[in-house]
Amino acid sequence: MPVSKIRKYLDDLKIQADAALRRGSDISGVPMTREPILPVLLTELEWKDKRTGLTAKRHGLSEQFEATPDNIRLGQEIKGLDDQIAECTEHMRLEY
Repeated sequence: MPVSKIRKYLDDLKIQADAALRRGSDISGVPMTREPILPVLLTELEWKDKRTGLTAKRHGLSEQFEATPDNIRLGQEIKGLDDQIAECTEHMRLEY
């Protein structure tokens, strides 16, 4: 299933869940007795999206760095991206 369809599905679920929260019930109409799981899913997707974007940016910079390995600025940017990617991975690991 394409990512765009998954995101659309999750957006639809979020709209339904938000409406249910305003009514004080879950999506099926049953009164709420526990925390909804949807915010956890959205948080995981946000971390994955952020990590994917950072990885793509890092890949482009590493290709440039291979062509000019004496460019210290690129090396520093790549290291900063590596740190951010590791942080995203750690957040995702800790959540599950």
